[in-house]
Amino acid sequence: MTKIIQKTLPNILTSFRCISALIVPFLIVYGDEIGAILAPIIFIIACFTDFFDGYFARKYNVVSNYGRIIDPVADKMLVVGTLFALCSENLFNYHYTFIPSFLIIIREIFITGLREQVAKNKKIINVSILAKWKTTIQMTACSSYLILRSHEYFFNTLVIEYICIMLIWLAAFITIITCFDYLKQVWSNL
Repeated sequence: MTKIIQKTLPNILTSFRCISALIVPFLIVYGDEIGAILAPIIFIIACFTDFFDGYFARKYNVVSNYGRIIDPVADKMLVVGTLFALCSENLFNYHYTFIPSFLIIIREIFITGLREQVAKNKKIINVSILAKWKTTIQMTACSSYLILRSHEYFFNTLVIEYICIMLIWLAAFITIITCFDYLKQVWSNL
């Protein structure tokens, strides 16, 4: 039984992140007070699974094709779905937060397509340390906005709003840099 759990745990955690990518936006848009409480909790738990699925896959030596393909897609689904839901609520100020959110969403869609095309040619785009930090900062920015969003129900502070704005711009900046890094890798392999 333990071997089965060890073998499937990384994929279960990745699948949880995929499911969370559907639940969190739904809670943002339709959840009212309950959604304001549950969305950040589920989102933050899902973010931690991004670390633990890789950790357990390496620890138990159970790297799978499912994990290799779905893990980066699950991250993008979670971040992009959350950003779309927050945008749909008009939470984002156009000048301060919509533009970096838009850049993040466009980059994530573009890189997913690029990875798919490169994979068809049996090539691999290596994930850099900066790209891993990019994901962490994107998830931190989304978490901060989910906490900010709950201010209507629990608290109201400008400090969190300023932190959110700085984090989303930092995430967008690193996201664009990593996009160019991926493009250089692809270009050098042509």
